[in-house]
Amino acid sequence: MGWLTKISKVVKKLIFKKNFIYLAIFSLIFLFLAFSYERSDSVLKRLDRETIASNQQGVYKGNIAEDFQLLNSVGEKVSLSDFRGKKVIINFFATWCSPCQEEMPTLVQLDKEINDEKLVLLGINVTKEERNVDDVRRFLNHYEVQYEVLYDGDGKVMKDYHLIGIPTTIFIDENGKIVERLNGIVTMEMLLAHPFLQGLLNTNNR
Repeated sequence: MGWLTKISKVVKKLIFKKNFIYLAIFSLIFLFLAFSYERSDSVLKRLDRETIASNQQGVYKGNIAEDFQLLNSVGEKVSLSDFRGKKVIINFFATWCSPCQEEMPTLVQLDKEINDEKLVLLGINVTKEERNVDDVRRFLNHYEVQYEVLYDGDGKVMKDYHLIGIPTTIFIDENGKIVERLNGIVTMEMLLAHPFLQGLLNTNNR
């Protein structure tokens, strides 16, 4: 026998005996339980949607970062998925971008201070917006960039990641999930204070 059928029998019994006080109390209890069930069900559904969203591929905070494959400076193919199991910092930049020029020494210093193989710094040059690749090489030599830089020749990754400007820096955790997306210049103070980098830097190099 279903619970609705049982409730219906109780209500009929109370009405038949004219126990209206008990009927009113019973009705209030029933309404409270029904409201609580509906509310908890709504919360569970919302949490379930959030859990599903957090496991979807995408390019924003909480998403599993969309994979890509680009060429590095020696023509080797490098994919984001190659670094699964490690934390990754991706920095989108261009040589002609003044904020990128201002930010570059910070990234070079960050690279020197990384003391853990579980953290990777990865530059992505928006090459489609450059005059030529030689400009990029000269730029990297000028700032003595030692970390790996990839070339987004056709601008696909820039488009896929919905960049609204550069520089843009993205933090990706060991499971491939985006935990931070920063538009504009990042400073060493910002990096040192971010929980993402705690315990992974050797600040004695500063």
